[in-house]
Amino acid sequence: MLIINTMSILLIRNIRKEKNMRHKILKVIKGTTKWSLIVGALCAMIVTASILLFVNIKLQSLPPIDAVYLNTYGPTKILDKDNNVIYEDTQRIVQNITYDELPELYSKGIVAVEDHDFWESRGYSIKGLLTATLGKRGGSTIEQQLIKNTYYNGGQGIDKYTRKIHEVFLAMQMNENIEKKDILTYYVNKLELGENTVGIKSAMKVYFNKTPDQYSDKTPENIAQLAYLTGLGQAPTTYDLYLSDDGLERKDIILSIWQQSGLITEEEYKGAKTFDLKSTLAERFHASEQQWEINKRYKTYTDQVLEEVKELGYDTKNASLTIHTFLDQDLYKKIEDTVYAGEYLDDNQQVAATVINHDGVVIGMVGGRSRESEWNRAVQNTRSSGSSMKPFTAYGPLLQYFGNNYNTASRFDTSNYVYPGTNYVMRNYAGATYGMLDMQQSLRWSLNTPVARIDDEILGSTRMKTFLHGLGLDVKDEYSANDGIGLNISTLQAAAAYNALDNGGIYTRPRFIKSIDFVDGTSKEIDARRHRAMNESVAYVLTQMLRGVPQPISMGSAPAAMIPQYEGYAGKTGSVAFADGQNNNYAYGPGGSDIWYDSITRDGYSVSIWMGYDNPNDDPQIPDHFKSYQVINKNLQLMLNADRSSIPNWDRPDTVKSVGGSGLREFLAVTDAGDVEQSYTPSLTQLPDIPAIQKVKPKTEVNKEWNKNMTERDKKSYELYKNHPEYFDNLDILNDSTYKTIQGKVE
Repeated sequence: MLIINTMSILLIRNIRKEKNMRHKILKVIKGTTKWSLIVGALCAMIVTASILLFVNIKLQSLPPIDAVYLNTYGPTKILDKDNNVIYEDTQRIVQNITYDELPELYSKGIVAVEDHDFWESRGYSIKGLLTATLGKRGGSTIEQQLIKNTYYNGGQGIDKYTRKIHEVFLAMQMNENIEKKDILTYYVNKLELGENTVGIKSAMKVYFNKTPDQYSDKTPENIAQLAYLTGLGQAPTTYDLYLSDDGLERKDIILSIWQQSGLITEEEYKGAKTFDLKSTLAERFHASEQQWEINKRYKTYTDQVLEEVKELGYDTKNASLTIHTFLDQDLYKKIEDTVYAGEYLDDNQQVAATVINHDGVVIGMVGGRSRESEWNRAVQNTRSSGSSMKPFTAYGPLLQYFGNNYNTASRFDTSNYVYPGTNYVMRNYAGATYGMLDMQQSLRWSLNTPVARIDDEILGSTRMKTFLHGLGLDVKDEYSANDGIGLNISTLQAAAAYNALDNGGIYTRPRFIKSIDFVDGTSKEIDARRHRAMNESVAYVLTQMLRGVPQPISMGSAPAAMIPQYEGYAGKTGSVAFADGQNNNYAYGPGGSDIWYDSITRDGYSVSIWMGYDNPNDDPQIPDHFKSYQVINKNLQLMLNADRSSIPNWDRPDTVKSVGGSGLREFLAVTDAGDVEQSYTPSLTQLPDIPAIQKVKPKTEVNKEWNKNMTERDKKSYELYKNHPEYFDNLDILNDSTYKTIQGKVE
C-alpha cells in the first residue's frame, strides 16, 4: 500500500512537472512569437525605410518633364552676318514628324511591337522593372524608352537602378501632363535608326526616299518597308540593309507580330514577306560627303566658331544652336583673293593670314594657299615669330615696368652680347653693330642685341611672361632671354596682340560669335572678353615706334609695306634664320625659314601674315630680298581701308611726353610706368614679380586643400574675387593654382 501510495505521489508529481513544463514551453513560445513579430515588423520597417530613403536619394536629381527636352531638334547651324548658313552639322539627319503625319499602320505597329499596353498604361511596367532587376533586357514602356533617350543618352553615364527609378516617376509625370499621342510623337522623333538618321521621317527619306504621305496605302512594298523601319530601332547597325541582310529576318518577325495583332491580313502578311525589299533601297546617302560640301567653304572660320562655342560652355551636338557670327562673305572673299594674288617662290611655299577689326572681331582667316586645305595654318601652325614680337617681349614690358628710367631715346649697346656663364653669343643680322643706338631705332631696324640686353639684364623672364600673358601669348615654362627674339605663335595670336595697341593697351580675345539662339526661343548676346594688358601710354609709344618700320630702309625694315598717306599705320617684320647645320638649300639665295609682317591701322584693322614652308628643312630657304609678305599685308590694309583716303595718327595721351625730336623721329617717355591700371577684366599683370601666369581652361575639380600653402597671389586673387566677382566670369586669366583656390573658397 505504501509502495502504491508512494508511486501515486511520484506519478502525480511527474504529471504536475510535465504540466509546468508544457506551461513554460507554451509561455516561451508565446513570448518568442511576440518578439519575433515585433522584430519582424521592425525589420520590415527598416527595409521599407531604407528602400524609401534609397528611392528618395535617387529622386533628388530628377529632371523636369518639359517639351523643351522631349522635342527633337535639328543640327547646330552657323550663320553669317546676313543670316546665311555657312555651316550645318549634317552628320545627324533630323526631320520631325507630327502625329497626324504618322501612317496609321506605323503608329499602331510600333505600339504593337514596343508596348502593346501603351494607350491604357500609366507609363511604366512592373513586369519590365522586374525583368530589368534580374538583369534581362526588354520590358520598358514607350514612356520609359523616351525618357532614357531624352535624359540619359540612351542609358549611358548613370547606374541602371537610378535610371529605372527615374523612369517610373518621370513616366507617371509624363502621363499626367502630356497626351498619349504627343508622347508617341516625341518617341518616334527621337529614334536613332542608323545611317545618321534621327526620327522615323528621316529614316523614310534616307532608306527609301519616301515621305510619310506615301505610306497611306497598304501595298506589299509599303507594309514591308514600314515593318523594316519599325524593327530597326532595336539594333540599327545590325539591321542596316546597306551593310547586311540581317534586317530582313527582323522585318519578318515584325510582320508576324502585326499579323497576329490583326493589323494586317494573312494575305498582306504573305505579300510583304515575299516582297523584294532591297530592290527599293534608295542610293546610299553619305552624310560626311554632304557635310564637307556644305561646310568646306568657310571651314577655316567655322572651326574657330565652334571652338569659341565650346569655350563658352555650350554643347553643339545636342543643343541645336543657331550661332550668329560677324562674317561678311564678300569681305572674307576679298581677303582671301588678296592673299592668293601675292607672289610666291614656288607651289610648296605656304601662307597664313588673320585679319581682326578694331573691336576684336576676326573678319578673315586664310589657312593656306587653297580653300580646300584641311590644315588651318592661321591657327594650327605655330611657328617662330622672329622679331615681330619684339615690341611685346622687350620694349613693351620695359616701358611698362621701368618707364621712369627708360624712354625711346634711351641708348643700348648694339655689339654682340654674350650671355653670362655661357659661350652663347647673340648677334644682329649679318653681324652688324652700330655702337650705342636709341631704343626707337633699334626696334625699327630690328636689332637683336639690345633686346637680349633688355631681357637678360633688366626685365627677367617673369616680367616678360606676365606681360605676354596679358596679350594672350602662350610661353614656355623655361623662358630664356634668347626667346625674346621669337615666340612660337599663330597669326591669330599675333593679330590679337597687335590689336591691343590700336585699342590703347586693352586686349580683346579674338571674337567670332555675335549671339547664340537656343531651342527654347531665348538668345544670348556674346560680349567681348577684354582686359587691360598694358597702360595706354605704353601702347601709344609702341605704335609711334612701329610707325617707323614701314618706311625707307634708312629708317625701317619694311620699305615694301609703306603707305605714305596713312599716318596711323604701324607694323613689324619678323624673320627666322636656320640654325647652324640646318637647311643649306640656297635655291633662291641665302635666307631663313619663316617670315612675318604684322600691321595695324588706327581704328581699323590688325593684320598678321606668315610665309614659309610646311617642311622648312626639306624646302629652299626664303631669300632675304623676298618681300611679297610685306606687299600682301599692305594690299590688305589698302583694301580694308578703301573708304579712307587718309588715316590720322593715334591721339597722344596725357601720360606721354616728348623728350626731343619731331615727326617719326620724335622721342617719347611715359609718366605712369609701373603697375597696369586695371579696367575691364583684370589680367593680374599688376603683380610683375609673381610666378608665371599660365592660360588654363576652367576646371571642375576643386582643390579641397585650398587653404594649405596659400600664396600671397592666391590671397590677393580671392580678395579681388570677393570685391569684383564679375571680373571672374571667365577664369582663363587665372592659373591652375589660383583657380582652385577661388573655387575651393567659394564652394
